[in-house]
Order: sequence, then C-alpha cells, then structure tokens
Amino acid sequence: MKDFFELYERQSKLSVSIGHNSVADWCIEIHDLKGLKITNRSEPCIKIQECDYKLALAKAYVQLCEYLSKTRGGY
Repeated sequence: MKDFFELYERQSKLSVSIGHNSVADWCIEIHDLKGLKITNRSEPCIKIQECDYKLALAKAYVQLCEYLSKTRGGY
C-alpha cells in the first residue's frame, strides 16, 4: 500500500480517487491530467474495483507502473 502512494507522489499531473461503499466495494480511479486544462477531466486511465482494499491497491500499483512505462518512459 505504501508503495502505491510513494509512486503516485513522485508523478506530476496525476489525480487519484479512492472510494468505498457496501454495494460497489473499493474503487480506485487514476486520471492523467497531462496536457489538459485544469477544468477538464479525462476518462480514467486506470480503474480498479475490488472487494479487498489491499488487492485493489496492489492492482493499482502494478497498472500505474505499466501505464507510466508506456506513456512516460518509466517511473
């Protein structure tokens, strides 16, 4: 869990939303705001939904690493 937040903090122009309720489980959305105006919001580049928050954060970490490798040349 700590790894995900440390990786996120090192990036610029990313936005993360984490939510939970009894119907939809845990939901993590990451938006890449690079090249967008402040008022615009893109579709999430990463969207995770899981019933276990540790698994959700682990998946978000892996997918964020892959996304940054593909779009920004690394992390």
